[in-house]
Formats: sequence, structure tokens, C-alpha cells
Amino acid sequence: MRRPLIGVTADVELRSDARQLHYFANKAMMRALSSAGALPVMLPHEAEFIDDYLGVLDGVLISGGGYQFPHPLLIDPATVDQEPVEKVARTRFELALVQRATERDLPLLGICGGFQVMNVAAGGTIVPSLKSLRPEWHMHRDAAPYEEAAHEVVTMPGSLLSEIVGCDSFPVNSLHSQGVIEPGVDASTAAVAPDGIVEAIERRDRRFWIATQWHPEFHISEADGCLFDAFVAAAAAR
Repeated sequence: MRRPLIGVTADVELRSDARQLHYFANKAMMRALSSAGALPVMLPHEAEFIDDYLGVLDGVLISGGGYQFPHPLLIDPATVDQEPVEKVARTRFELALVQRATERDLPLLGICGGFQVMNVAAGGTIVPSLKSLRPEWHMHRDAAPYEEAAHEVVTMPGSLLSEIVGCDSFPVNSLHSQGVIEPGVDASTAAVAPDGIVEAIERRDRRFWIATQWHPEFHISEADGCLFDAFVAAAAAR
């Protein structure tokens, strides 16, 4: 049986030992996809090839990365306590990719920064510094290893996410300083943290359209594995 082909958006950085930008992908994310039965491939930020990508892919994963949105209209007014790292080409590419994949009803999964991209694509905004807006929100930038739980999330009754994971709450890691307070107008909240921060969004009018603020590729609980299994199954069913 053919493995569904999942495109994973690349991150990009200028390494200290090189003079050129390098694309790279999260190994744990790629392994989580392959373990769930998919064939993952990395997508360079070539906007002119988006339709070509989508013509051969069975699903798209919008990955995370240490950057902020470059466009001020996409960000809620809040104090920023650090200089933003702007990856303009990546941001524009991912926004366009989400919009066109959504139009095609291609299965979409967003993780961390990808969650924020998908919320913006759905008509929402992000808060660039949660702890600057409210100091008690500091727990979302946790110093614990990726493989350790930072807090729990509670799923929304009737959400697709709750159906997938089969439980009302489960532990997750937390590795973000930016965040979402309200879902975009085209999306709905699928899970929240104890302090009310939105941790997952979804669209029920699409085959599979879910994004999480946490990193499920590190499998903090069985719920994370269930999410990848459901995503790959949706891609395989196309």
C-alpha cells in the first residue's frame, strides 16, 4: 500500500559556519510522520511552486520555528520584550500554502509556529509576547526538555480533536512565547490551556484542518500519537 506523501515546510537559518542560508527540518516531526505511515518530504519556500506541490501531495504539515510574523497587522497590540526574528519569505510562503491547501481541502496539520500561521490564515492574529501582556502566562515558554510535560490542555466538547484523542484532557509540552487568545473567524477553538490560552484550533468544514500550539511529535502522551495517526489516515483516504 502506498504511503501518503506529506509535505513538511522547511525552516531556514544562516549557520555560523557558512555563508549561505540552509533549509532544515525537525527530525522528530519527520519521524512521527513516518511512524504513522506517511512518507514525509521537506518543502522549500518557493511560492511559485505551491500549486505543483499541492498537485502531488496528500497532506501538508506547517512546521514550527523560532520566528515572528513580519506584518504588524497580523499581531495583536502588546509589548514585545525582545527583537523579533523575521523570516519574511517563509511566513509569506506558509500563509499562501495554507490558503491554497485549504481551498483544495487537502489535509492540514500545523505545529507551534505552524499553529500561529494557520490561525492568521483563518483570519486571526497572534500575541507576540504572552508574558508581556500578562506575567502569569510565563509558563508557556517552559525550560523543560521537549519530551517533558509543562501543563495540560482541555479539549472542547464536540471538537474533532476530542474525537481523535478520545479524552477530555492530556499533558503537553510548551515551547512558545507568542500565542493565540482568540481563534480566527474561520476556525474554532479545539483545546485550551488552564490559563485560557488557545492551544489548538480546527475547521470542521474541511476534511482535516487542525493546528496545535504544542509539539505532538515528542509524544508526551498517547493523544499525540493519535493526532498523527488521524492526520496520516486523512491523507491516505484522499
